[in-house]
Amino acid sequence: MDRSPPAIAAVAAPLLSGWYNDAIWRKTWGDQRVLVVSLIALWAVFPWLFIWLSAQIDMTAFQGLLSFIPKDWQKLSGVPFAEVATPAGRVALAFVDPVVVLAATVFAITRGSDAVSGQVERGTLEMILAQPVTRTAFYVTQALATVAAAGLLCAVLLAGVWSAVALGPWAGEVEPSRFVPAVANVFGLIVCIAGLTTCVSAADSYRSRTIGILCGGYVLSLLAKLVGRFVGRFEWVGWLSIFSVYEPQRLVGADGSGWGLVARYDGLLLGIGLVAYVIGGLIFVRRDLPAPL
Repeated sequence: MDRSPPAIAAVAAPLLSGWYNDAIWRKTWGDQRVLVVSLIALWAVFPWLFIWLSAQIDMTAFQGLLSFIPKDWQKLSGVPFAEVATPAGRVALAFVDPVVVLAATVFAITRGSDAVSGQVERGTLEMILAQPVTRTAFYVTQALATVAAAGLLCAVLLAGVWSAVALGPWAGEVEPSRFVPAVANVFGLIVCIAGLTTCVSAADSYRSRTIGILCGGYVLSLLAKLVGRFVGRFEWVGWLSIFSVYEPQRLVGADGSGWGLVARYDGLLLGIGLVAYVIGGLIFVRRDLPAPL
């Protein structure tokens, strides 16, 4: 039997053709190019600006005062206020800043909603599937492109945070590697929301409705986290929220405990995202697609 690389590639190509399509890959990257480039520019600059602005405030005098704030109030930050006053704690706040959380959410919902319902609404999906492309290859390629872009964005965010910590106003005071688990948590959040959005998109024909459903779910998830955190008897409600496992400010401990937590947090986020992608794929390959108007 011929086991040379060309022979193996010739055998593998037909097997992969049902799961991946190079033309769809290039089209998807073209569709998300502007959004990805915009977020790359934002996340490359934001850590430097955030850390520089944070360093302008001298928190030394407040550290003792913050320790007297009631513990119930400290639930708001997820970590003791005394830790928030340290350089590492202040850098960690960048990961719960709206610039990071909302940008991650916007990317995930934008790409997920465009995967199926967006293309049905524009009338482009029927033309694509009229070509020798299977629904599975179309769907899987879209999902891979979104996850790959999420990885690229998080790599840029990590590079921005690492360089700003290593070379910025707190150079030498904080080890940049402490923030790798926090960036991994951002990646998990993006994949989770993108998977959920793609699942809804796979069953829908209107992108605006898909976005509306996910935005409503986003708000409810935030409220569930707040209720679970502040109302003791309803603590279980918090575990209905995906944001209960998005706690990047808790992952920057100097003792390396962040890796254990991020394994648990990202395990749930990535698991939810993967299951949602699979359910969405099963819906998409079986549903009837409306003709473009």
